This record gives sequence, structure tokens and C-alpha cells, in this order.
Amino acid sequence: MDPREAYRIRVASDPFTIRGKTLFTMTWIEGSKYKSSIFSFDGSRVERLTFTGSERLGRIYDNSFYYVQNREGKDRLIVVEAGKEPRQLFEACNIKKFMPTRDGLLVMAQECADLKSPYYARKVKYKFDGRGLLRTRDSLYYVGEESRKLVSGEFDVVDFSHSGGRTVVVTTEGDDDVGLQDVYDLDLNTGERRKVTDGSGIVLAVALSPLGELAYLGHRKGKAPWASNEVIFPERGRSYLCGNNCGSKVLSDLFDSTTDKLQWTDAIYVVGQIGGDALLFRIDDKPEELTERGMSVRGFDASDELALVYSTPQKPSLLKFHSDYDPNPGVKGLSPINVKVGQIEGWLIEVSKDAPTILFVHGGPHMAYGSAYFVEFQFFASNGFNVAYVNPRGSQGYGEEFAKVCVGDWGGGDMNDLMNFVSHLRDKEGLKGKWGVTGGSYGGFMTNWIVTHSNQFSAAVSERGISNLLSMCGTSDIGFWFNAIESGIDDPWSPEGIRKLMEMSPITYVSRANTPVMLIHGEEDYRCPIEQAEQFFVALKRKGVEAVLVRYQGDGHEHARRGRPENMVDRLEIKLKWFREKLNNNKKEK
Repeated sequence: MDPREAYRIRVASDPFTIRGKTLFTMTWIEGSKYKSSIFSFDGSRVERLTFTGSERLGRIYDNSFYYVQNREGKDRLIVVEAGKEPRQLFEACNIKKFMPTRDGLLVMAQECADLKSPYYARKVKYKFDGRGLLRTRDSLYYVGEESRKLVSGEFDVVDFSHSGGRTVVVTTEGDDDVGLQDVYDLDLNTGERRKVTDGSGIVLAVALSPLGELAYLGHRKGKAPWASNEVIFPERGRSYLCGNNCGSKVLSDLFDSTTDKLQWTDAIYVVGQIGGDALLFRIDDKPEELTERGMSVRGFDASDELALVYSTPQKPSLLKFHSDYDPNPGVKGLSPINVKVGQIEGWLIEVSKDAPTILFVHGGPHMAYGSAYFVEFQFFASNGFNVAYVNPRGSQGYGEEFAKVCVGDWGGGDMNDLMNFVSHLRDKEGLKGKWGVTGGSYGGFMTNWIVTHSNQFSAAVSERGISNLLSMCGTSDIGFWFNAIESGIDDPWSPEGIRKLMEMSPITYVSRANTPVMLIHGEEDYRCPIEQAEQFFVALKRKGVEAVLVRYQGDGHEHARRGRPENMVDRLEIKLKWFREKLNNNKKEK
């Protein structure tokens, strides 16, 4: 398999059911561009509804067809009424969600800004990965005969819902620097808001029942990236846990757009996580699993009937509505075997006992590998590598205590879990070839940590990684608070904070490194800024360790999942060449 073939897949997302059909968005790569259009599926027949290759978010309200179309870098909300030509209702730089009210539409969007004028930063949070400098924020608009901005400021609107004569909105205005969120009742006439939530925490999604009762997805545990999310009914004083976490932290490198969603029709529908599985739950009197294990649900809708989009390790994207629709009938990935070492769960795609093996380390750290298709895993397996991946302590999906136990101990127990997994595969599964290691974000941190604390790997590729937790506090969009709380400290710039951050930083131990390292980074990564790779690269070179730094222009932290297509192809090519050379894999591409 070559890299272009690896990305020759089509990905379904964002289903919406109505009158015996589900609308959905299909996304694919064509040349150097992402394309997307809206299709319908009735359980047997697929029909394409839009044709420019730049549409998404298809909806039908009151017999009219609505969708978002991107042209010349701007999003346009389009309506097609029966017997009429398409008509533009609203324009912004990024339209994220829309929903009808009695007289118009509510639209969550980000307006366009002047990107060339000087920028004056006055808040700690003044930039954000994927968005750049925060010249404009996500706002809520009312679009009708007279459109107006309802909710806006130096904060973001995160979600909203309208039902039963009630409107609620989620914003970060309470603590925008950290990004903590609250739910507010919203008066559509005046724009006035009344806070509903108590305490502080996260609200990932919000829903109203047909009668206007409120539920939200999140937690009220303050700054706690490891916290398990629940579905909370504040007016009932009740909450429910869906498996081990409501919402999904199961990773994939598919180029779809997934967000945590909560929907209230006849009952509450939400994705919940158990280990590496992301399942659909229905909550009435109690949470009920609606889908089988061994899959990762990436989207759903219960507006009329139930439809869902899911992925498995073998299949990139499947749409279930009465029956399954597979946009990629010719694609079937190699199946992994589940491997457990004590309480630690992992997987192995084995091609040969004698083949070299690559250990993949996920980001987060409070994310997880699991039952989802990975382009990169299948690419390396098809090219003669065993692929190993594992959820060490700190991963989400195994309970909040398991997720929290790595806090203040990055590179400690989590590394032990990884190395024990490697030892198990060598000793118990009989893998005899050389080993490489790779990971992104926290996985890049762990890759850097491993090469400064172990000589068991013959090559490493560190992507969008972390080498210096202290310098990242002043350069990352979230580092000033995230690095502190993950390191178990209050003040990153206190003597004690500086000492702890440097003790946990791979750069401190770079003199121990001997493993050849390739560092890959996006030039516009604001989450783990490229200076993290730069300083590790320079230090490795000055210590005489073989190192290469690859910089991708135009890409941010998502460079491996939704970067520029030409960069993603190049990335797989150079990683394959690096691991082939260092791990003595002479297998020719299929």
C-alpha cells in the first residue's frame, strides 16, 4: 500500500433522519483538497444531493432543505425551498451548527476578521490551535427577516439548544482563559442570560426535551482533564454515567469531523465509552447500550428514526440506517488481537513473528486507542510491520481513577505500562524483530521520554511532541494551566513548579539519548508549539544523536488527522522510509 492509496477512502459523518431517510455528509480527498457533499440513504439506496464538493450539515426543516456550503473560504447557509432556487440566508467564516426556532434559525458561527492588521493580546488565552490568533470568537446569531447577533464577547459559544419554548446556550464566559463552561437560559428577544449551572466544570453538549427540560454532557469538577463526563439533569438533581465515560475519547486518524453530541427526543441519546469501545447509549430510567462492542460510534441522530456512523478496526466508516452502508467496500483492514497485560489493555496487528514492530503511543494523555480504523496502522501493517498500540494508565475509558493516576507522574507508571507491554509481546507473543516507537502530542512526549530513558528501540518518530514542559507553559494555547495541573503543581513559575516541570521534561535527560529520532511538527501548531521539537532537535544534534526535523507549513496540531493532504501523504512516506532503514525492513510496498 502506498500513502495515496491509504487515504483513498470516503468517510460518512453527521447523519440526520427524516421521513424514512437519513441525510449525511460524505468527505474524501481529491488531489490536494478535501471534498464533501450531502447524500441520502433509505436503507437500500444512496443518492447524492449536492454536487460542488463543498457542502456539509444537511438538514430538512418544514419541507425545506438546508445546508452549509463553503466558497472562497467563507461558509454560507443555504436553503432550498420547494420549487425555488437555492437561497443564501447567512454568511460567516465558520458555521458550526444551526437549528430552527418558530420564526427563524439559531446559528452558531464565527465571523470573518482582518488577518493582516496588528494583533494586541490582552488575555492569556489569545490564540488557539486550529483557529490562530483569536481575532473573532464563536457567537450565536438569530437569522430571520432581521438577523442579529444574540450572544458574543471575548469568549466562545460552545453549544446551544432550543425546544419547548426554551433556549439554552453554553459559553466559556465564566473562565475563558481555561475554557471552563456553563449553561445559561437565553431570552431570544433581549439576549439576556441567566446562569443555570453551579460550580465550575465542562459542558461539551446540551439538549432540551420536547417540553423544555435541560440535560447536558460534562462534569462540575473544575479543571480536571481526567474527569469522566456524565449526562447531568440539573433540574432533577440526577446524573448518569454511560459505561466509564459519557462521550468518546477513542482516537482515529480519519479525516471526519466529530463532536460530542447529546440529543433528547423520546429519551436521551449519547455516546459512552467502555475501554476502547465507543457505544451508543439511550437514557430513560437508566443508561442502556444500543450497539455492540468492538466499534467506535462517531456520529448518530434520533430526530425521526435512529441512524449512526461508526468505525471498526477493519472498516473506516459505516452508516447504519435499517441496514449498513459501506462507502469503502474494497477496503478491509487487518484485524488486531486484543492483548491484556494485567489491567492494561492493548492490541497487536501481527504480520510476522520475525517482522519489526512499531509501538504507537496515543496523545492526551486522557485519550484512548480502541475499536476504530487507523489509516496509519493499516498502512504500516500492509508494508510489513507489526503494529502494537496500548492504553497505559492515564487513558480514558477505564474509570476516572485510572485516568487520573498519571497526573504528576508523566514518564513514570505510564512508561512502565508501555515497556511491560513491549516485554509481553516479545516474551509471550514471540515477536523477534527490531522495535520502533512513535506517538503524537503526549505520545510525542512519551516518545521523547522513552529515547532518553531506554535503549530498547532502534528508531523513533516523535510528532507534535513535548520536550520542555516549562517553556510550553508560555507558548502553548493551554500549556499555562494544562501543564501545571497535569504536573500536579499550582504555579509553573514558582521555584518548586519550575523544578517539577523540568524533572518531568525529556529535554532534561537528552544527554542519555542514543536512539535515532525523527521529529515531525506543524508550523502552526499552537497546542504543542514547534519550539518543542526545535529545542529537542538541536539538543540531540549537539549530543551527536542522529536526528531529523520535518516541518510542515500550513499545518497545526491536527496535521496527522486533518492536515494538508499533500503533507499527510509525505508524512507517511518519510515515516515508512525512516523505519525501514532503521529497523531493517526491506519489504517492498504492495
